Amino acid sequence: MIVAAAAAISVLSGSGGKEKSSWGDYVVACGDKDLYIVDVKSSTQDSLQVVWHWNVDEAKGQIPDADVHRARVLDDCKPVDGGKRLLLTSSGDETLLLDIASRKILFYAHTPMSHSADMLPGDRIAVANSTNPAGNSLEIYDVSKPGVVIWKDSLPSGHGVYWSEKHNCLFALGHKELRKYSLKGWNTQRHSLRLRKTYALPGAGGHDLTPLGEDALLITNGGGVYVFEINSGSFSPFKPLEGSRNVKSVNHDPASGRTVYTIAETSWWTNHIYLLNPDKTLTFDPSYRLYKVRVLPDWEAVKAEMTPPPFAGFDVNPSLRAPGTNLRIFDDNIWQNDSDKNLKAWEPLRISCTDSARSLGFAKMIADHKPDIVTLQEYSSHMDGYLAPKLRDLGFTNACEKDGTWNFTPIFYDSTAVELVKVKYNLYTPKTYSNANTKSFTSAVFRHKATGRVFAVLNTHLWWRPEEAQPGSQMARASQIRLMMAEADAIKAEYNCVIFLMGDMNCEEDTVPIRQLLDDGYIPCYKAATVFGDNNNGHHRCDPSGFSAESSRKGPDRATGALDHFFIHNAPNGVEVLVYYCIMDAYTLPLTDHYPNFADIKL
Repeated sequence: MIVAAAAAISVLSGSGGKEKSSWGDYVVACGDKDLYIVDVKSSTQDSLQVVWHWNVDEAKGQIPDADVHRARVLDDCKPVDGGKRLLLTSSGDETLLLDIASRKILFYAHTPMSHSADMLPGDRIAVANSTNPAGNSLEIYDVSKPGVVIWKDSLPSGHGVYWSEKHNCLFALGHKELRKYSLKGWNTQRHSLRLRKTYALPGAGGHDLTPLGEDALLITNGGGVYVFEINSGSFSPFKPLEGSRNVKSVNHDPASGRTVYTIAETSWWTNHIYLLNPDKTLTFDPSYRLYKVRVLPDWEAVKAEMTPPPFAGFDVNPSLRAPGTNLRIFDDNIWQNDSDKNLKAWEPLRISCTDSARSLGFAKMIADHKPDIVTLQEYSSHMDGYLAPKLRDLGFTNACEKDGTWNFTPIFYDSTAVELVKVKYNLYTPKTYSNANTKSFTSAVFRHKATGRVFAVLNTHLWWRPEEAQPGSQMARASQIRLMMAEADAIKAEYNCVIFLMGDMNCEEDTVPIRQLLDDGYIPCYKAATVFGDNNNGHHRCDPSGFSAESSRKGPDRATGALDHFFIHNAPNGVEVLVYYCIMDAYTLPLTDHYPNFADIKL
């Protein structure tokens, strides 16, 4: 599936402080389409602290679509350049060089069944390719020439490469042997590698190759984990994991004695990362097919490079708030599918559209963006069974959970940030314009704990059919909005507070229903934002037939195309919208046909 998250995932921007991290405090985990950087120190058995996430689909638009597709089976994620970049290989036949801070692809190549890569002097890359008819090889590339092989040698079941700067040689791991190469004519136009020596492995199935200090290597195969002494050319069992079979990746620091590894537990994958000295287990959601883990040398240095200009960093660090923000409201229509079995059209995509799978993605989004208020539409009781426990683990309470009637437009809140004053659920009638009783609005009044300010949130989903398909639909939406406006007027009369009104309104800004709000002084948050107002709008296919990144928006900007709206009204002096943002990350595409959005607010 496209995303995975622990049930109690907490995504942080870092561990805080300026203390330099030790070896193994941060690790990179990969498998299928996803990469995660995990704060090991802060993670517990029940809470996986993910500080950074990347999905292969984010490469769309940066590299050819065929290369994106081939990269969707990640099997290694090696930190290079001091940990600022990651060399990614995929069993689907691709190698990528990814810059962590900018999330940009710096190199790509079609590499058949690639399993490992490493940087060579002169900004070149060595790739070990496994058992593909075009693979079983060691290939060399130049970063400045994506996709162009500049040298190649056979390497049966290539699974590992490592450049030793001290010994000035490249080690390459195959099925039954370890090879040692030196550079030849490296600063000329006829650069190549020269095979210096071949060492028979202690058993077949060479799999992982990592450094063990400067004078030794760690090697795994189907039967165990071994130390290779570079100077003597000898193998011996790796004592901390002696007798362990099917170890897919292993990393060890001789100075501290710490070990980080993965071991195949379900076919070729696992959902655990294991650490020794001190012993610890990191547990991912069972649906996540984790393959390899690597140690990130210096996360704090990488994070420092992520410092963005105002509002430009939300795609880099979604938990980043505009300075002055003390309230974030997140809004999303989550597509009512109510499925426990993956639909046939989705199976070839290797992505699940079940509520169980999609709930992981919604939980990840909310954990990533750290809102104080969450408003959802098309929230069914079926999805509630999967998503509600995850939201509770993230600290959210459903404002209507004690109401007794089902609410398709709930408002969740973080009780550490806000206090619920009152809530009301309003089902639209007649049923002619409320299919399966799903069209409604919820109003809630909150008190902000830090400032004491009172504010109201109204969340709605309006009737959906276009006027040409069902005459009277536009006026039905207009009537539903008038009901909301009447409720907002009652709240203003009682509390004289700022009003935030949002949801899927199934009509554009320049239509009768929305004109009512504009004429009454409701301001779209993308226009009210003083730091950044996102003019993007999103609606795309995500239904039983599959999903698409192609936009089905009504127009190119929010004014002419958006169906999802977010307004501020009756704001007293000092209350302002700082940022309005439309979340268009690729991993959201198979979750719902809407793009989520949020507002950063200063109360």
